[in-house]
Amino acid sequence: MTLHHDLSAVSAALAEAAVQAESGALVDLAGLDARVGSLCAAAEALPREEGRALLPDLESLIAALNALAGTLSRQRELAQGDETHTARRRAAAVYGRPAAPPEEG
Repeated sequence: MTLHHDLSAVSAALAEAAVQAESGALVDLAGLDARVGSLCAAAEALPREEGRALLPDLESLIAALNALAGTLSRQRELAQGDETHTARRRAAAVYGRPAAPPEEG
């Protein structure tokens, strides 16, 4: 496989991970940093003109990484908001107003 193909494959996998994360699914990013690092190192090791030819692929990879990072940040913010809301509801249930005395009648 070529470096161009590998960069495109990782970009596509990142785009799919962003879609999955947006839908609330957990995404497994294990090994992503190593894979991206090795692709970047391989691109850097190429002769200048060959490396320049990969600039669109590298820019696509950066865009896919940024999109996934944005999605994960939004998901984290939503989860933290849900946790805060749930904690407030639990606190209100525990420390809320006492029940009204029964009506005499």
